[in-house]
Amino acid sequence: MQTANSKWQMADRQSFEAFQAMVAELLEVDAARLISDAYFITDLGVDSLRLADILLRLEELGVEVSPDLAWQIQTVGDAYRVYQQQAAE
Repeated sequence: MQTANSKWQMADRQSFEAFQAMVAELLEVDAARLISDAYFITDLGVDSLRLADILLRLEELGVEVSPDLAWQIQTVGDAYRVYQQQAAE
C-alpha cells in the first residue's frame, strides 16, 4: 500500500497535471481550479497555514524552498516552476 508521500514521489515530477492533483488533494479543492495563473490567497482562498502545508509537502519531496523563495510563490504556476526546477536538478 502506498502512502500519500510515496505516491507523489513516484509521480511524473514534470507533469503539471500530477502537480495539480497533489495540490488539489492538499487543499481539498477541484484540480480544475488550480490553473497556472491562480493566486493561492486571492483566487483560491488559501491562508498562510495552508500555503505552508504546500511548501512542507514540496520539501518532503526533496524540493528546497528557501524563505526568500517562499515569499515569491504566489500563484500555482510559481509553485510549479519551483517544483519543476528542483526536479530537473
